Amino acid sequence: MGFEVKSDTELRKTKFSHKVSKGRLVIGLALLMLVSCSVLIGYKTVYQPYMRGMYSTATVEARIQMTAQVKATHAAQFSATLTAQTIATATSVARHQKNFDEITSTFPDINDDLHTPDTYNWDTGSGCSFVNSSYSSVVSQRGFFLPCIAKKTQLQNFVYQVDMKIITGDAGGLIIRAREDNSRSYIFVVGQDGSYSIYYYSGDDRKAAQTLSDGYSNQINTGYKQVNTIGVLASGSSLDFYINKKYVTSVIDNTLSNGQIGVLANSYKNPTEVFYSHARIWKL
Repeated sequence: MGFEVKSDTELRKTKFSHKVSKGRLVIGLALLMLVSCSVLIGYKTVYQPYMRGMYSTATVEARIQMTAQVKATHAAQFSATLTAQTIATATSVARHQKNFDEITSTFPDINDDLHTPDTYNWDTGSGCSFVNSSYSSVVSQRGFFLPCIAKKTQLQNFVYQVDMKIITGDAGGLIIRAREDNSRSYIFVVGQDGSYSIYYYSGDDRKAAQTLSDGYSNQINTGYKQVNTIGVLASGSSLDFYINKKYVTSVIDNTLSNGQIGVLANSYKNPTEVFYSHARIWKL
């Protein structure tokens, strides 16, 4: 068997062909690596940031939506609570007003026009007097009030109502459940400026008063020489207050359970004179 002997030219052609094949392979691998790198770079620099942006946008939108839902829920809850409170307040006011209207629609147990001294032994002297068919209370000292008491009254549960006219100064009002020595009482003060205050008074000097409630009411006829009908419904520890026969407020206090009634003049800053008429009492 013989062997074929290739010439030098054929050997060179074979070697050259192998080199070309290797070169193509290297170029192919280089192109593949270049494409792979391009894909990787594109993934890192374009796709990933895009997806992160999309994710962030979606997250922000979700959070915004969640926040809006939470706010809407809170608003609905607040509105429901406010509505319930409004209904409860309206119901309470209606109940207080109904009680007062029913009681005062009947004939009073005491009906005193306060024109002249009578059996109820209203204070006279020291700023308390009957003047021009009215009962007058006068205080000149700034920061003090002057009580004028019906000493022949001793009441526990009742409605007490009187017509008041502030002639000069600051305020007038009612006194209820006063002790015989006038050392303690509840005081309902109504000002010509539209203000009202409720105090528990205790002490030898007439500046000692603890505020139980205060505010302003559009039920008050403001200014001087305006008639305001002021009243209180006292039942146990509950005290309901009325101005011009309309409910204003309530306080709960069990310190005093009974006592005398009266009226007052109150000076915040100015000497004060107040006229009273038509005191009426319904016993409960």
